[in-house]
Amino acid sequence: MENNRLDFLKSYIGKHFTESPSPFAHWLNGKVIAVEKENVEFEFEVRKEMTNPVGMLHGGVTAGMIDDCIGVNFMVLGLEKFYPTINLYIDYFNPAFEAQTVIVKTTLAKLGKTIINIRAEVINKNTSKIMAQASANLAVSEIKIPV
Repeated sequence: MENNRLDFLKSYIGKHFTESPSPFAHWLNGKVIAVEKENVEFEFEVRKEMTNPVGMLHGGVTAGMIDDCIGVNFMVLGLEKFYPTINLYIDYFNPAFEAQTVIVKTTLAKLGKTIINIRAEVINKNTSKIMAQASANLAVSEIKIPV
C-alpha cells in the first residue's frame, strides 16, 4: 500500500519542512534529517526567542519540538483517523543555548487499535549530550485525516 505522507516527508530530507499545516511548526523551522515509517529525525537551530531568562532553550519550546516531531511520526504512519496526544512525559537532563543545534529523534514504540506510544530523544548536536527523553500516548479520535 502506498504511503503518500511518508514519501512526501522523505522528499524534504536535508531541507526545512515548509509544508506543515501547523503555524507552530513553521515557527520552530525544523529541518528533516531522516524519515522512516516508524521513526523521524529533525534538527532545530536554537534562536534567541526560544530561550529562557538565563539563555537556555526554554523547556516549553523543547516540549513543543518533541510534540511536533511525535505528530510528524504519527502522520507518516499513514493512518486514516487522527490520534491527538493525550499525554507527554519528559525528563530533562542537559541544556542547549542560543545558536546551538538540537536533534529530535522519535521512534514508534507501540501501534495499537486505540492507543499509539511514541518515544523521543533530544540531543544537543554541539555537545553530543542527551538533553531530554520523552514518551507520549496518542488516542484514536473520530476525526478523519484529509488525504
